[in-house]
Amino acid sequence: MSSQRSGARRKGLLGAALLIVLLLLLLGLRAYVLAGITTGLTDCPWCMGATAVQQDSSILALLLALTGLSLLTARYWLQLPWMLISALLLLAYGVDAVLLKTLAQHLYLNDIAKFGKEISAIGRFSDVLLASALGKLMLVGVAVALAVLVLALLPRPRRPRAAMVCFAAAGLCFLIGLWSPMTMKYINYPLLQNFIAANLGDSVDRRYSPSYAQALRQAYVPPAPSCGPGRNVQPNLIVLTVESLSMYHSKLFGGTNNYTPNLDAIALSNTYFPDFIANGFTTDGGLISLITGKAPVPSLGRYQSFEAFAGFESPQAALPEIVHAHGYTANFFTTGDLGFLDKPKWLKGVGFDAWEGAEHPFYDGWKRRHFNAAEDKALYQRFLQWLDARQGNAQPWLSVLLTVSTHPPFINPENESQDEAGVFAYADKQIGMLYAELERRDFFRNGVLMIVGDHRSMTPLTPHEFARFGDSALARVPFVVATQLPIAKGAVAGKFQQADTPSSIAALLGTQACRTDRQGDLLSMPPQPAKYVVHVRGDRRKQLDIYFDGQQAGVELAGDDSKWLGAKPENWKQIMDGISLDRIGRGGVEENALDFMIDILAPKASPSPKD
Repeated sequence: MSSQRSGARRKGLLGAALLIVLLLLLLGLRAYVLAGITTGLTDCPWCMGATAVQQDSSILALLLALTGLSLLTARYWLQLPWMLISALLLLAYGVDAVLLKTLAQHLYLNDIAKFGKEISAIGRFSDVLLASALGKLMLVGVAVALAVLVLALLPRPRRPRAAMVCFAAAGLCFLIGLWSPMTMKYINYPLLQNFIAANLGDSVDRRYSPSYAQALRQAYVPPAPSCGPGRNVQPNLIVLTVESLSMYHSKLFGGTNNYTPNLDAIALSNTYFPDFIANGFTTDGGLISLITGKAPVPSLGRYQSFEAFAGFESPQAALPEIVHAHGYTANFFTTGDLGFLDKPKWLKGVGFDAWEGAEHPFYDGWKRRHFNAAEDKALYQRFLQWLDARQGNAQPWLSVLLTVSTHPPFINPENESQDEAGVFAYADKQIGMLYAELERRDFFRNGVLMIVGDHRSMTPLTPHEFARFGDSALARVPFVVATQLPIAKGAVAGKFQQADTPSSIAALLGTQACRTDRQGDLLSMPPQPAKYVVHVRGDRRKQLDIYFDGQQAGVELAGDDSKWLGAKPENWKQIMDGISLDRIGRGGVEENALDFMIDILAPKASPSPKD
């Protein structure tokens, strides 16, 4: 019995050593990924990889310290807490590495709160990823990691000297991690940070004090709207929102790639905006902007909440309310799971008359991929079926379409290959098909098709993008308007944004058009950009980018300590205070991440019949 216990403890010691070795391997893999991400973006991509390792040395220090603590006692129940924390640390680091490779961003606890309850969607995303070559390689890595974790959770012998060595090594690694080399002066420096530092550096949910809020209310003078005559026409309207469609996919919009020849041809024959900004960095942010006309500046506590659309549920001045005033119906189409982020609740709240997604019978028999979605071709065929069924119905309509096929990981529906170029070429072909079918139905004689990306793809900036657009490349997406109605044709200069869509449609339909400094008009003659544009960054969650007069500045969200960053327009204080008051007015959302995790770990017992 004693020899068996001794053998188990030796295996536990081996597991502890292998855990450290596994983290070292992951450190090397993260360096390799970072070097690949920054190739062409910096003079020394391997310097960036080395910086990632240097920054991650703090993680290694933490693991070494936990290992040392576990070796100070022979009692398993005293070892176990440090061993479990070590295992969770390694698991989190591994997930972070996967996200870095697939989405070029860190594992944010806020995102766990936001997306964590979507178990089925995460499962389907994982299925698609694991079907790829990269996914199969990851699966092998997971199997090895699980074997190491099992060994690492076995009882360990008491080794005080080894513990002291671990503590000394941990101290050295911690000191190395404190250094901030010049390579950290990088536009995407959060990718170089370790994931713990990236999470700790976020002040986005810091609250405003009552006294600060009261002072703002007393001093703030809202901008006066400017009004003019509207167009007073009632065309049918399509807002086609294409998942992850970015400038670099299109040769016309400034990319080196030619993945979207059909989109480019449509743009050249109609109207396009080469300096267009996505107001957010996720699909829900894009929908909020396009439908409510507001930049998706996060509500207080939003990143700690499952409520992705929290604070933006009001129908006031949203697209459905605007078109309803002119006798329209408002409809929403996607092939994705509407249950993801509880879209039906939000769509109903902002006033849509009808919405449909993956559950629609039309998609029965179609292969499902991300978010249980059929491919883009199915979406367009379903929409055309709906359109044809309306023949003879004179009531005008607005339809918002949301695609899914181009969501990462990029799986081409035509051959199942993981191929970004192929999947966007596929999506572009389907856009060309939809456009041709609309032409055949004479839609454009009294109809407007708007095509826009929901957000810039969650992939690293390309060297060409950065050279051409600088930091703003993170916010840029194509925007195309196709119609035979009299609007500006060709390339339209000026910085326009997704949030201009409701005000533009209001001016098109109405006899009078009123808008504030934060709203533009995409469809006027000539189009009028907003005085300033807000982009909610995904890499620095506490920072908003502000574009004005050909310049770029920012606002750091930090409650009472919020501040303006960079160049200042004359009304900078009004802009910043307006953003703060808007957040205060929307109130805090339910920070339900902890409750969800508690329910997962310790679910409440079902009531007994006599209860």
